[in-house]
Amino acid sequence: MIRKLIPFLSLLLLSNCQDGPKAAFNEEFVPILNNKDIPFQKFVGIYELDEDSKKRFGIPIQTSLTLNVKLDKTFTANNYVDAKTWKLKKEMLSSFFYYYSGEDGVSISSPELTDGGVINIYSRKKDSALTLYLYIRPLKGQEHGDYLRYIKVK
Repeated sequence: MIRKLIPFLSLLLLSNCQDGPKAAFNEEFVPILNNKDIPFQKFVGIYELDEDSKKRFGIPIQTSLTLNVKLDKTFTANNYVDAKTWKLKKEMLSSFFYYYSGEDGVSISSPELTDGGVINIYSRKKDSALTLYLYIRPLKGQEHGDYLRYIKVK
């Protein structure tokens, strides 16, 4: 009897699994653990949206989307993805972000870029380039959100 139940229960468990976000968390990028103390100056610089993110959000590859993180904890973004509609905004956005570094590690957030969501910090293995994963909440009627991946270029 148990031998007959095992395949049935296995199929039942597999059918209830949920997919995660659509963004590709591939092996090229590794998370920077929250217990590492990273100086803020290391985050300052220019980040560019990668091609994988552009494809998932239907943005032409030749379109430049950059995020310039400044020393005064502000940023400017040219051509950005609106977190509430997932549409490309062809305009400049200037705002602030929250940066916390303490015993629990480093955390970054920006309400304008992520609609109150989080910014996860990753590193690209081949060159240790900082990478910011901006989580975007799901649109109404969608089950999962998605990530935009900005890679530091300067």
